[in-house]
Amino acid sequence: MNANARVYVEIKGKFAHLFFDQPAARNAMTQGMYEQLRSICLELNQNSQIRAVILRGIGGKSFVSGSDIAQFTAFKDGEDGVRYEKLIDHYLGPLQQLSMPSIAVIDGLAVGGGLAIASLCDFRIATPTAKFGVPIARTLGNTLSPSNIAWLVAHLGVAIVKRMLLLAEL
Repeated sequence: MNANARVYVEIKGKFAHLFFDQPAARNAMTQGMYEQLRSICLELNQNSQIRAVILRGIGGKSFVSGSDIAQFTAFKDGEDGVRYEKLIDHYLGPLQQLSMPSIAVIDGLAVGGGLAIASLCDFRIATPTAKFGVPIARTLGNTLSPSNIAWLVAHLGVAIVKRMLLLAEL
């Protein structure tokens, strides 16, 4: 895992620009990055001067390409994966609960956890290179947490989410 991987925010006037910064891994989220996202969202929610939060990935190839699978090598069994997904729900809750509008600017991949992050935003703006999906069924053999799946179903519909989960297409 990249020790320089981070999520950070820049305040410009009344707008908070939140960046996912691990371009060498297509902005795949480490546990530390999820913790930073949670902390930033909790802070922003206390700032009455902020009118909107704009989220984007660094590097132009990916918004967020899911979780960094390098951290899964420490998992001993399936229960570790279940615990991890519950922890992700904990980290993403404050994004969903922001009191100001959130806008995901999606350039490149928004897959797995990245798709979940985008679905939690109030608005999503996609460039022509944007790709969406949940390919973990093909790559890792696991799935998103029930609450992540519920968020996706609420925004995309049952048929699309089933197709994404079962076929692992982008």
